Amino acid sequence: MTGRGCRVAVGPANNKGPERQGFLLDLVTGADGEGGSLQKLADGAARWISTTAGAPVECAAVLHRQRCCPSIAGSTPEAASVAAAEDEHADGPAALGSALAAPAVVNVGGSRWQAYRRRLLERGFGSALAVPLELQAGSAGAVIFLGPPNFGFNARVVHEASWFAGVASQSLKLALDVHGVIRAGDNLKQVLESRTSIDVACGVLMAQNRCSYSEAFGKLAGTSRNRNLKVRSVADSILKAMPSGAPGTRFEPPAIA
Repeated sequence: MTGRGCRVAVGPANNKGPERQGFLLDLVTGADGEGGSLQKLADGAARWISTTAGAPVECAAVLHRQRCCPSIAGSTPEAASVAAAEDEHADGPAALGSALAAPAVVNVGGSRWQAYRRRLLERGFGSALAVPLELQAGSAGAVIFLGPPNFGFNARVVHEASWFAGVASQSLKLALDVHGVIRAGDNLKQVLESRTSIDVACGVLMAQNRCSYSEAFGKLAGTSRNRNLKVRSVADSILKAMPSGAPGTRFEPPAIA
């Protein structure tokens, strides 16, 4: 999804354009929720950086959100496995989420992150580059680029990865906002459907027992407590027992004359 004046980075066809300001990644179209957007990000990052690096670089994307389990996606299962193990053991450059303030390179040499480096080798990678994502307050993330054996991330590739992470940050923030709106709409629809079922069931009870709405709702609530069921479930059971079955509910915007 793009705003006016934005272009979509869809692949590695041209990483050297003179004017790249305004790029956004489409992380919404075809994405099944936030996990789908994260997967599109990992796939796009791998394609983009592989062109700059001149080698097959894989990518993992990690998203940490308050009161939520971390979300992880990878351009390959091995890439996702590296990120998942890093999060589990908390011993890699991107394990701490928001604590990663700048790009971190893990090449063959060096004594830091030894356990992490061993896991890279076990999964067929020779180096890693973790770049933080700048997201909304309460969220943190990173893209982790994984190079093949005997490959090292040089300054040019690190610079390109940092630029891409900036694009990815804005794109992912937009995608998370869109998914939030969709989720809120779905929740509202569920509330409206639940309310409608309860109201219709109360109408049935009012007709059967010649009682008020308050009395009918009290009967539903009492049955709900006695059977340890939700009021919506009790209402649905009443509607399903009707000779014509439960009436359907549809929510459509009002017609404009």
